[in-house]
Amino acid sequence: MNDDASASQSFQQLLSDLRHDLKNPVGQIMGYAEMLEEDADADKDREFVKDIKNVSEAGERLLAIVDDLLGPSKTSADAIDAQSVQFRTRIELDHIEGYVEMLREFAEENEDFADTIDDLDTIDESAGEFLSILIDRMPIVLSGDSSQSDSSIQPEADIEAPSEVDFLAASDWLGAGGDILAIDDEKANRELLRRRLERQGYTVHLGESGKQCLELVSTTRFDLILLDLGMPGMDGIEVLQQLKQDPVHRSIPVIMISGSDDTEKIVKCILLGAEDYVFKPFNPVLLKARIGTSLEKSRLRKQQAPRLRIFVSSPGDVIPERKVVKRIIDYLNEEFSGSALLIPIFWEEEPLLATETFQSQIISPRDTDIYVGIFWSRLGSILPDHIRRPDGTRYMSGSEFEFEDAFYGSKETGKPDILVYQKMGDPTIPLSDRASVMDRFDQKERLAGFVEQWFKSEDGDSFIAAFHGFGSTEQFEEMLTGHLRKLVSKQLADLKAEN
Repeated sequence: MNDDASASQSFQQLLSDLRHDLKNPVGQIMGYAEMLEEDADADKDREFVKDIKNVSEAGERLLAIVDDLLGPSKTSADAIDAQSVQFRTRIELDHIEGYVEMLREFAEENEDFADTIDDLDTIDESAGEFLSILIDRMPIVLSGDSSQSDSSIQPEADIEAPSEVDFLAASDWLGAGGDILAIDDEKANRELLRRRLERQGYTVHLGESGKQCLELVSTTRFDLILLDLGMPGMDGIEVLQQLKQDPVHRSIPVIMISGSDDTEKIVKCILLGAEDYVFKPFNPVLLKARIGTSLEKSRLRKQQAPRLRIFVSSPGDVIPERKVVKRIIDYLNEEFSGSALLIPIFWEEEPLLATETFQSQIISPRDTDIYVGIFWSRLGSILPDHIRRPDGTRYMSGSEFEFEDAFYGSKETGKPDILVYQKMGDPTIPLSDRASVMDRFDQKERLAGFVEQWFKSEDGDSFIAAFHGFGSTEQFEEMLTGHLRKLVSKQLADLKAEN
């Protein structure tokens, strides 16, 4: 690249960064003014509404000045009329300052408007921030000295901008409700987003940095993330990359928000997996529609995903491990979100009626996709006399019945896939009750017989079927997570091949 081309690119990057930073306070001016106008009674508070409209219109003109006099078409410092920029922006800032002062005096004299003073102060501060940025940064842009800029955004090649998609026709119910995480390093922007979105029925969580975004998603589940592109430290692109590389969080829809008009970055965000992109200062109706559409698409993907049922079978001595299975399935549902929905079958979560047996009220294991059996020191209680095998013999326990039902179902149809786990080591048994001790010995012997029947050869010297031994709950969790992940992936691949 020759020196002239390099200088031009450096200038355009500095100018792009300046536009981005100027649009932040303009967005705050317009956003807070629009909310104040919405809250006021147009008939009763005509003077207040008129003045706040004037503030909003001045903000719109400021935005037009930035796009016109400092727009992407300006390829060198010679193309910028700095005197015109200073003159025209000063006029609009004076208008804003004057109207805000009148509105503040009105609010101080009328108790009904006392709660508007903080918002008016925010508008005033945003106007001051705009002027400060312009004064500090214009000389840097005009000199082309990028070393004086603290922007972390690097120059990128020109690329054609993607066309705006109009979602304004979306129905009000589209994507209604949900938990949204809004990340922006500007406090006023965060507050503006929070108030806007809460009015639209969303639960809003706020963060001020990329690092905080990643910390929040690791502890809380969100339906959508609004992510500012230009932030100090870890910027929006870095955060987006990490989110989309994480198997648990990659399914969360992300909408990028920024005042930057660097189209290369916009395209990069979309290619990295961002659901959409909204410019600052954002149109509240457009933002609402884009959020609604993104949420609805995400929910539709989940609804249309294949459902895989996982039957969890065990006697009552492995309750901690059953809780682990539930936690694993919840985790994998996040990981496979949009690709599969894992439905656990736990007898304790079913509304079992006292008029029927356990087995008659729970889905048959042979009708599920994956069977998970967990054993330790018990086989379980013998089933009622009327529940028998086809040959008339009785089942020693519900766990035995469930395993055999899954086993013969798998032989006949190929489903379910069967995973069996046995906890190693003996339980601690109090010796104060002889009957209880003898019952535990009996249970242990019956379990040993079950293992020998189904997993060992007739001579007992070799195993004819696989099961997985584990020593601790942590080891079981790690083992089962990996096994289920592989089985779910395999079944999804098989379904895809069939279709």
